[in-house]
Amino acid sequence: MSYELFVEVTRNGAVESQHFGSAVVCDHKGNILESWGQIEDLVFPRSALKPMLAIHLVESGASARYGLNDAELSLACSSHQGEKIHQNLVEAWLTRLGLTEEHLACGAVLPEHTESAHELLAAGQQGCRIHHNCSGKHTGFLTTAMHLDMPLDDYHLIQHPLQQLSFNILSDLADSDLRQYPIGIDGCGLPAPTMPLLKLAYATARFAKPADLPGHRTRAIYRLHEAISNEPLYIAGHGSFVSELNEASRGSVLAKTGAEGILIAALPEKGLGVALKITDGGNRARSVALLAILDYLGALSTEVQQRLQAHITTTIVNSRGQPVGEIRPAASWLA
Repeated sequence: MSYELFVEVTRNGAVESQHFGSAVVCDHKGNILESWGQIEDLVFPRSALKPMLAIHLVESGASARYGLNDAELSLACSSHQGEKIHQNLVEAWLTRLGLTEEHLACGAVLPEHTESAHELLAAGQQGCRIHHNCSGKHTGFLTTAMHLDMPLDDYHLIQHPLQQLSFNILSDLADSDLRQYPIGIDGCGLPAPTMPLLKLAYATARFAKPADLPGHRTRAIYRLHEAISNEPLYIAGHGSFVSELNEASRGSVLAKTGAEGILIAALPEKGLGVALKITDGGNRARSVALLAILDYLGALSTEVQQRLQAHITTTIVNSRGQPVGEIRPAASWLA
């Protein structure tokens, strides 16, 4: 099976580039509703797993013990841009735990949010670990470790009991022991498991509708749904596709990006999970492809489509601000 042509990039109406990929739609029972491309190929879901990795934060009782609010739980699921709202919340959360940024295993970086990075540099400051887009996830991991009396040192290493707990939860959702597949190291230092794209969609569907999971896990997942829906800016940031989609859909779609062209969407009302991978690892095509799939599934209302029009077909502008092309779904796909 070949990869599917998902997205075309045009200039003055002529196709300049093409993005191929694979995608699959599963229901929460594991049935494949739709698929395109090579869905059995192994992928690194990377940050797309963050909402699932936050399950232990709630399920363990750590969230209740430390009084985490919706914004903090959404931040635990996030790849945030390092805006002030993200920086301040991570710092306050760590302080409440009696910890500092030195406890975070991720490296020091500048914020991905351009204005925030410029403000730091203009003030003569440098990037720090709190600015890392995974700092919310790491703070969540530290919170669970403290609650379960696990060592805080080396919590990012695969042999740490917290990482083993994470693998157990992910394997349960995917209905497959992820230890059987290659495991890499993510950009933030944590283990980066692989799995077939099909398994990622199935895990996403079970996160969307955890009907066959134990009660304590079901409650934890629905608590994360609530947090992400109520505080969508904390899962990514202003102007980001994920935050805008999660906000516009009001909980009917819960999307999360992963590096190298990965994107998932949980559809709680339909009990479906969507997982897609852009083969070349480019990120500019994934939102266009996902929205085309969601429209095909009837998961986007007219109001949501109107609010997300800039992501459905993205206008390309030159340095003068002039429209010169667009990023659009391939003409033959989903026809």
